[in-house]
Amino acid sequence: MQDLSYSAVRFSLPQWARYSGLMLITMMGAAVTNLMPLIVGAFTDSGLFSTQQVGYLAAADVAGILLSTTSAFWWVRRVPWRPAVQLSLLLFIVANLLTALADSYTVLLLLRVAAGLACGVSYAIALAALGDEQRVDKAFGVMVTIQVAFGTVGFMLLPDLISRFGYGAIYQSFNLFLLVALLLSFISFAQNQKPQHSVRFDLSGRLAPAIWVFAGVVLYYFAQGGVWGYLERLGVSAGLSMAEVGYVLGLGFAISAVGSLLSGAFVAKFGRTAALWLTVAIQLPCLLALSQLTAGPAWLIYAVATIVYQIFWSFVVPVMMGIFNDVDPSGRLIVFCLSAFKVGLMLGPPIAALAISTFSLTAVLPLGAVAIVLSALCLQLAQRRA
Repeated sequence: MQDLSYSAVRFSLPQWARYSGLMLITMMGAAVTNLMPLIVGAFTDSGLFSTQQVGYLAAADVAGILLSTTSAFWWVRRVPWRPAVQLSLLLFIVANLLTALADSYTVLLLLRVAAGLACGVSYAIALAALGDEQRVDKAFGVMVTIQVAFGTVGFMLLPDLISRFGYGAIYQSFNLFLLVALLLSFISFAQNQKPQHSVRFDLSGRLAPAIWVFAGVVLYYFAQGGVWGYLERLGVSAGLSMAEVGYVLGLGFAISAVGSLLSGAFVAKFGRTAALWLTVAIQLPCLLALSQLTAGPAWLIYAVATIVYQIFWSFVVPVMMGIFNDVDPSGRLIVFCLSAFKVGLMLGPPIAALAISTFSLTAVLPLGAVAIVLSALCLQLAQRRA
């Protein structure tokens, strides 16, 4: 694929359609994860599902994406990209439409797994296509910026729509962007620049660090699937309105980009191990603060704790990916980093829901704290052995 400049002079319609379509697809690939607190809240407020069922529904999309992206290592460079993306986008749109009409738990669960499968196919292809760009760093930088922007706007606008139209409003908002991506794919779509002839990779002598880094990433995202998924509920239970919670989470999501910007400079000066334990040292007090929410200063405590927490989430992700990449010099293992993210996010909500059902809503906080500490230990072991 050609390198695309932001200059209007160099952009042709096919180039613009190809690049914009890829960005919209990657934006929607991260949408469920980014907006998980609103999804959990919307299903809970519907009154149709138990706490445990809400946990499974929140994880259903992630489970589908996990299956698609894990298997993508074997097929993403072998299938024809344009028809595969068009079919997956169409299935994603249909699943979202049916979600708005369904109120049966079993039907909804199956629909969201199907939506995740379809989402994962287009997401994996779009990521591979962006990886073919001549200026890869710029392409992925734009991708992250768009994902953050979508999450920020979503937290600002969706709470009001959810209060009016229920959980279906979330998925119909997804369809607005998916339809545009589908239409753009008919104008132009990326071509596979690196056909895959072998899917083997050698981990001789590196199996232990590979296991440690995978476990570390899974544990960290398990914490996020539990804590992040229930941040909206924690705010509402402390007396904040959904609009206030949405505003705080959206603001924090926007500010969190600071974390990823500072991460590289910090690692260059102090190293990855220091970055891991700095994250632990900052995020654990944030979780402690969230467990102490009271009616008076709840808004301020909630805002500070969640915003700082999100900044250090963005801060540590590049560190984890760097360790993941170092484990395998061939660069093939890194594709499983996304799978590790999704495994953790898939496990987090249902286990958090079980803890809530057994104890209370705040039980997700110590659960997340333990997972974050164990994650840092695993990642440090991987870093030392890589």
